[in-house]
Order: sequence, then C-alpha cells, then structure tokens
Amino acid sequence: MNYLPTSHLSRRNDWNRQRKAIIHHSPMAVVFKLLTATVIITLFALVLMIESAHAMAADQTPEQLVKQTTSQMLHALQEEREEVKKNPQRVYALADEIVLPHFDVQRMAAWVLGKHWRKATAIQKQQFPNEFRKLILRTYATAMAEYTDENVVILPTRLEPDSTDSLVRTEIRRSTGPAIPVAYRMHKTAGGWKVYDISIDGISLLNNYRRNFSREVRRNGVEGLMKKLSSHNTQVASSK
Repeated sequence: MNYLPTSHLSRRNDWNRQRKAIIHHSPMAVVFKLLTATVIITLFALVLMIESAHAMAADQTPEQLVKQTTSQMLHALQEEREEVKKNPQRVYALADEIVLPHFDVQRMAAWVLGKHWRKATAIQKQQFPNEFRKLILRTYATAMAEYTDENVVILPTRLEPDSTDSLVRTEIRRSTGPAIPVAYRMHKTAGGWKVYDISIDGISLLNNYRRNFSREVRRNGVEGLMKKLSSHNTQVASSK
C-alpha cells in the first residue's frame, strides 16, 4: 500500500526512470560494459587457444612429436648452458617441463614390475610410478645434457593410417666416433602419442630396468625396491 499522493508517485517514478537512464548511459557504465566485454572475449580466446594446442598435440604424428620435443630440449639446454653449469639440477627441470609430458609413465611403471605389479598394493601402485618417473627423468635428462652440441637426426618413420603403435628412430651424430642410435617406442592415447620405451644403441631401457627390478623384488619385495629407488632418487637430487 502506498501512502503518497498519486502525483507524488508519478513524479517519483519519472525520477527513477531518469536516474536509471543516467546511470545506464554514464561514461563509467560504458567503460564497465566495455571492460566486461573485453574480459569475456579474452577468456573465450584463451579457451580456444588451449583447445587448439591440445588438438595440435593430438594430431601430431610420432615422428613430428619426437622431432619437436627433441629440438625444444636441445635448444633449451643451449640457451641455458651457463645456468646448467652453475646448477646441474636445471637439466631435470627442463626435461620435466618439455619431455616428460610425452611419456606414458604409468604404463612404463606397470611394465617394468611385470607380474609383481599385479601383486602390489593400491598404495604401492600409486607411489611406485612417482619414483620411477624421477628415475626416467634423470636418466633421460643426463643423457641429453651430454649431447647438447651434437646433431640429432630423426629418421623417416613409416606409419600406417590406423596404427596405434610406432617406432621412431633417431641418430645422435657426433663430430668424432660413430652415430648413436636412439629409438622411441610410442603408442597412441586419447591425449596423443606417448613414449613407453627408449632404446639406446639397441638396448631397451625398460628391459634393463625390468631385469634389475625383478631381482630386487625377489630379494626384498616391492616395498624394498621402492625404498631403494626412493633413496637413489633422493641421493641424485641432492648431488651437485
């Protein structure tokens, strides 16, 4: 119920409409609208860029992915040569950022344990891949750091249209001595191609680890292997 005369109510309604019109068309309101629109457009553009990046990674062939990743890693090592000399741990950070996202560490960890993976507890299946990832990271990063000034050549790869597995062969061609063959075994996942084994001069990294880990598990169990691996990783991480 209104207690104001009709004439007062009419004037008040007119004023409310004018006030809303003034606020709506004021310079600050216009600026606010422009800023809001800009933020929305920017966020939308970022979403499109992220989705596009994921799509590009998923569409890359194994050969393209290895070539791009290797080139990025070697370039980063050359750019940060002085920093790496002062802080060797920087190599691991670069490999973790550039290389490891393209490794299927979960599959690799399960494979190197073999039959022992099935017997591992849920906690061990969660913790072991983390320790194994650190081992792979340091092994690969150390190897790459030794060949910063060498020429890495990606050899042609034949890939069938519907293939979900691929072998990408590369060569590290040194200024002295024979070339070192390095091969990447990869499989196709929902997130693009992932590396699940590396062979250096014909020796499979995973086969080597599997033999060593199997002996350790037979002696001390999965828990004993994890403790030894964790101790090794901690020791390497603290070394300069």
